[in-house]
Amino acid sequence: MFGGAKAAERRREALRLADAAAENALDALAEGDVKRARDELATVPKKLSYADGGWKPALALAVVDLAAGKRRPGLNRLIEVCAGLDQTNLSRDDKGYLRLYALYRAIEASKDGRAPDELRAHTEDFRFDQTLVSGRLKARFPLKKVEPREAPPPPMAPPPGGEA
Repeated sequence: MFGGAKAAERRREALRLADAAAENALDALAEGDVKRARDELATVPKKLSYADGGWKPALALAVVDLAAGKRRPGLNRLIEVCAGLDQTNLSRDDKGYLRLYALYRAIEASKDGRAPDELRAHTEDFRFDQTLVSGRLKARFPLKKVEPREAPPPPMAPPPGGEA
């Protein structure tokens, strides 16, 4: 009873640190720096409630493992994340979106273009409304890999001395 406020504050601080570490790791991964992403995730507190927000660093670590070429550990982590999403307080649509995101990353990482059966079992019978998925979630975990567009080259200058 007396230590309840301190424990709640420690828990909020741990979740804030985990969220920031996951965001920084995903930013580093977007820049192609796998080592920095792994270093960012090393700062995540060890005892973290999965239901409150521990799913985010776990998903980021799975994506970092896949980007580093560690297929089996990355796929195992994706399966763990999908299995644990039911413990979270995310909406049904957000959970479905994250499961689809994990399935796409697993397909990209597989040799034969198929995700593991355990992961497909989590995503076989679900539906979600794309419009009800959190915009922040869609921005941080995009389903498609979008390449940055390059600016078109400037138009050619008319030849010198030539009249148009």
